[in-house]
Amino acid sequence: GFKSIHPKAEVVYTDNLNSLKGTVDNFTLADASLISSPFVKVKVITRGEVTAKIALETQFASKSAISALEKAGGSFKKVAIPARKKATEK
Repeated sequence: GFKSIHPKAEVVYTDNLNSLKGTVDNFTLADASLISSPFVKVKVITRGEVTAKIALETQFASKSAISALEKAGGSFKKVAIPARKKATEK
């Protein structure tokens, strides 16, 4: 069979974002244990209601998720996956 070498995006639902505040990016989502690592693709999908006013900065979001965020007073900005910092040589 065929197996894609590209990892699938990890899904975050909008109702999980209500506990977060301010600017929400991959690192915020990883700290909240909503994704496995800050270095994965993130897709935000609508489920439930968005009440938090947040500035979401992820790789993907569904159109309905973006409009729900904007209705709650937030915003969406598409950003690249954060690069891992290279280990500095000692």
